[in-house]
Amino acid sequence: MVVADTPAKEQKLKSLPPLKVDYYPGKNGVLQYWLADPYACHCLYLGDQEAYDKYEQLRVQARVAKEQQETAQENYEASQEMQMGMMSPFGFGSPFGFGPGMGFGF
Repeated sequence: MVVADTPAKEQKLKSLPPLKVDYYPGKNGVLQYWLADPYACHCLYLGDQEAYDKYEQLRVQARVAKEQQETAQENYEASQEMQMGMMSPFGFGSPFGFGPGMGFGF
């Protein structure tokens, strides 16, 4: 991590695309990866292939966790809707399998 702690570094950081991983060929042709973060740390992250692989692994884990959270929320909401649909105004479900107001005049 290289902190933009001088005006020159701050200006250079602002000139880079934010929060986008990019790379350049380093010494001996080995790829070096970087990501500019002018928002949170005001720094430039630098790394090699191993660091990039770890970054990608964390990104995939975060995406899977988000999808699992969204699925859990959808399942919870569906179960709540199902429970509410089974309740009559009197606090118990209809013995006929109908919701309230289904042809009984109430």
